Amino acid sequence: MRGLWWMAWMVGVGCTATDGTLDTGGLGDGSAASDASDANSSSDGTVNATILLLNAMSGAGMAGIDVESPAGDSAQSGADGSASFPIDSGGTFEFRVRGNGVLDHLVFGPTGSDDFVYPTFVATETLLNSVNSSLGTMTAPERGIVVVGIDYEDLSPAVGATASIGAMHDSPWVIGGMGAAFGNTVPSGGMGVVIFPNVPPGETSVTVQPPSGTTCSAFPGGGQMPNGPVFMNHVTVVTFHCR
Repeated sequence: MRGLWWMAWMVGVGCTATDGTLDTGGLGDGSAASDASDANSSSDGTVNATILLLNAMSGAGMAGIDVESPAGDSAQSGADGSASFPIDSGGTFEFRVRGNGVLDHLVFGPTGSDDFVYPTFVATETLLNSVNSSLGTMTAPERGIVVVGIDYEDLSPAVGATASIGAMHDSPWVIGGMGAAFGNTVPSGGMGVVIFPNVPPGETSVTVQPPSGTTCSAFPGGGQMPNGPVFMNHVTVVTFHCR
């Protein structure tokens, strides 16, 4: 497990620390809208989507967090931090995440045609205040935050990948070995995440320039990332996987 310093800077992103692969086996012990299927996809035009909510301080699953599916179904995350829903295949999904003391999150991406598990760290107001204090920045409640996770298939950070968005924003942040710093390229020894603060509500494109010799695509459905929504006082989370 990474030290408290690094974990404390994780701001709601669908990626993990540099060492080890996230074990998502045995998910689905909580109050989910449906039980996870053993099949990779369904013949009825739906897939099983599991959102895995992780504590940004410890990496442990967060229980009792409200999750709303694209269809408006609601469930609370179980003891392992997971909540599962059947959702329409193809197109895009938006999962809303809310809970006491945590920032409102919106997890967005292309759905694809296979069942998937989407791990994401969940940030708190205290955590965001700590980042702002360290960098000397301010996040405006009437604006949103866009978090871009960029990992390899084993969930290790895609070092050297650069993220950009199509909307206005303040200087982006990355997470290096010494904590948060300004920049939009995933650093060596840090986390696979680029954070864009103070984005106006609306929607934005998100693009990633992959590290040399690799390609990156939107997770989980692949291809280019569709334009994603941005809401005031929300964290929008999108993820790319590289190979």
